[in-house]
Amino acid sequence: MFLDQVTPPYYFFGTLLTASVVLAVLAYTPLGVACTGTVGCLVLALTEAFKDNVGPLTITTLIVLAVITVLSVALCALRFRIEKRFRRVQTVAEVVQLALLRPLPAQVGPVRMAGFYRAADDEALIGGDLYSVRRTPFGIRVIVGDVRGKGIDTTQTLTTVLSTFREAALLQPTLPQLADRIDTALKLDRDNSDLYPSISDGPRVPASPNDPEDAVTPEDELFVTAVLLEFPPHSHEVRVMDRGHQPLLLVGSGDATVVETEHSLPLGMGDLLAEQPRTTTHAMRPGDTLIAYSDGVTEARDRAGAFYPLRARLQAHCAGSPQPCFPDEVIDFLQRDLARWAPALTDDVVAIALQPVPPAPDM
Repeated sequence: MFLDQVTPPYYFFGTLLTASVVLAVLAYTPLGVACTGTVGCLVLALTEAFKDNVGPLTITTLIVLAVITVLSVALCALRFRIEKRFRRVQTVAEVVQLALLRPLPAQVGPVRMAGFYRAADDEALIGGDLYSVRRTPFGIRVIVGDVRGKGIDTTQTLTTVLSTFREAALLQPTLPQLADRIDTALKLDRDNSDLYPSISDGPRVPASPNDPEDAVTPEDELFVTAVLLEFPPHSHEVRVMDRGHQPLLLVGSGDATVVETEHSLPLGMGDLLAEQPRTTTHAMRPGDTLIAYSDGVTEARDRAGAFYPLRARLQAHCAGSPQPCFPDEVIDFLQRDLARWAPALTDDVVAIALQPVPPAPDM
């Protein structure tokens, strides 16, 4: 009320107290808002009590301030309930997302590994890229893939691929059979897509045969580009099945080379294959690290619009290191370097580094 004391009597600043109560809603608890309004009413009443007469404007201001205080307390209580519910929903979502894409351990069996993942949607922990690692009777099996599209709308397809991989990897003796099982699961999802609508689309109505706009288009197809890896036990080699994914890179001895594989159609298009895809086997020298990644890495652009040169950057990094690059070192470099190259990533990004551990010498 300092302004009321230093200004002529015909100026009245008591109405400014209502603004303090409204602003308190954004920062305080309901009790804090109530205290702010109560103190404002007391200050206004005490200030006006020392004047010769109390005008109708002061009484009106007191009534308005009291009403606004009550409404602000109710609004603040509603805000707290909404925030509490949002935090609870967010916690559940994070648990579900982390259950799908579990953090990579430092080592599984005879394979060291490291990786990083970033979703294009800043509000989500996962997007359209996927990875999973399983210890199986046939060796350590890995999948790295990219669902058509990006963001949270791809979660349904991602869930199908990961759940099928985790089960079939333990049961199917070969990678082609494992891929065929994922193909079947995606086909079932596609056939039942009218029963289970997209997360963002809401409920769907059945397609009308008389409305061509409701017809299924090629964009509605479910497919996933992926690479399947298998590190057999007691062997320093890797078996690779490439289903339309980005080429693998082999980092070692100061060089980064492309791993030659037999390309095939993406997962989900198995019914279009004339023959079953074959795997390729590659020997790995001690210290070699295999890099699997998504197109979000190679399609990241700098401010000038240039794509990220993954192979050249890895080769330059490893050439300056006299020792073999371990997976965590490669991933740390790649994550930092990619952030410097493309500060604003517009696509989901995943990169996994895998390195077989040399067998211990016989004693």
